[in-house]
Amino acid sequence: MAKIRNFYPGGNTCYGFYSFYDYMASPEVERKIILKGGPGVGKSSFMKKMGEDFLSQGYDIEYHWCSSDNESLDGIVIGKQQVCILDGTAPHVVDPRYPGAVDEIINLGNYWQQKLLQKNRSEIIELTSKVSICFERAYMRLRENKIAVSEWESYYREARDEDAVNRNILALTGDFLSGLTGGKQKIRHLFSAAITPGGLVSKIDSLIESDYSLFAVQGNPGSGVKELFDYVEQTVNLTEVQAEVYHNPFDPENIDIIILPQSKSVLIDISGHLFNYAALLPGIKYRRFLDFDQLLNKLIIDTYEKNIASARKRFETGIKDAVNFIRQAKAHHDQLESYYIPTMNFDAMEAMRQNLSKQLLQILKDRGNECDS
Repeated sequence: MAKIRNFYPGGNTCYGFYSFYDYMASPEVERKIILKGGPGVGKSSFMKKMGEDFLSQGYDIEYHWCSSDNESLDGIVIGKQQVCILDGTAPHVVDPRYPGAVDEIINLGNYWQQKLLQKNRSEIIELTSKVSICFERAYMRLRENKIAVSEWESYYREARDEDAVNRNILALTGDFLSGLTGGKQKIRHLFSAAITPGGLVSKIDSLIESDYSLFAVQGNPGSGVKELFDYVEQTVNLTEVQAEVYHNPFDPENIDIIILPQSKSVLIDISGHLFNYAALLPGIKYRRFLDFDQLLNKLIIDTYEKNIASARKRFETGIKDAVNFIRQAKAHHDQLESYYIPTMNFDAMEAMRQNLSKQLLQILKDRGNECDS
């Protein structure tokens, strides 16, 4: 049965828009189709229909969702990283790396009536500006949040037992990576969740299957969780073990999840400060569990109780404010789309899409026959 997996290749973070687009498809991808065109030209619908075509033929599909629009796609990957189709417009501008040989640009703007758009020139310019302003404000609020989290971390860092933290990091890493062999594999970096107009949204349930072994950890910022994930990532890099690294949607310098496909093992942070991953994975048992807060000097933490509560509250309020600004940006973007949609010749575009789908399907079948022989 064909598998569907869901990711976010980019996110609205404390550093602004943060992209892992380079990891959407492997360097060995057979074909990469880069879609260009304005809002409302049908890029997401184009990719959804392509996904449906190949799912019906039994190919695995990866859906890479847009963090700025809950219902829209930034890209799809077909089969075993064989074909990638993606949105190459701002804020994640993508240009061909191997034009013609691997990469191809399809400009969906070829299917609009430019004269109709020019009639609404001033409205389009104004709405585009409003979208940008809303995102700027969201990112300002998320940057403020980073300061609140840094303060929050400082109290727990002061209270932690460094020797105990280091011992547990070494022991858990050894268990998690036990028995794995390297093979010049590259780590893949993505998001499993995002801060979106619809709030905090995660697709983690499509990434972790019921037979996976979960190594769960939790702890407040600064307690040692970040150091564990950083150490595991560094070790995986050095040993060249295949891994999928899922970064924190608020601060991508932190890691929430590491999946090792070879051993079907998952290291996951279930602290729940932003996303309650544990609640999204009901019924899955933990092979190991470590609470870094148990390695703290509680007397020190009690001293800073009010400060910690204040920092946490500022963080939670800031996230809500950022979501509201992103939601406003989405509303302006929807208005912007309303000027483009009536100008599109969707019938002609759909005929082109169906022809492309047949071409790509034939390429995959030919490659499959070559591998079989």
